[in-house]
Amino acid sequence: MITEANVWVDELGTDQCWRLLERCKVGRLGFAAEGEQLILPVNYAVDGHSIVVRTGRTVMLEALGPGATVAFEVDGSDAVSETGWSVLIKGHASEIESRDHWLRVMPWSVTGRAISRDHRLPHGHTVPYMPPD
Repeated sequence: MITEANVWVDELGTDQCWRLLERCKVGRLGFAAEGEQLILPVNYAVDGHSIVVRTGRTVMLEALGPGATVAFEVDGSDAVSETGWSVLIKGHASEIESRDHWLRVMPWSVTGRAISRDHRLPHGHTVPYMPPD
């Protein structure tokens, strides 16, 4: 039986944020286009300490000139353990010159937070908000 106690919000370190980013394949890219704020789901990969997104000639690529400011967000949750986490990258986007259309996000800020309830299991163990590597 799981019992309720407190809700915890923890700031995540940069290394932990990158580990979480490497576990996922879909995130959201936020940017301004034609005077509006857009947030689009994208497939992505981590390349060193940057994010790369494959895209076509779309509104996103056309709106993002060299060095455009963007936000990139990934999150995860577990309804059973009532835990979750979120990583936010703020950075500059630029097109990668290649045969395909790629976009690289070079971060100037990488932050994350995790939220969890301090659940106590029958033998005093707690439910972690993030599974071990």
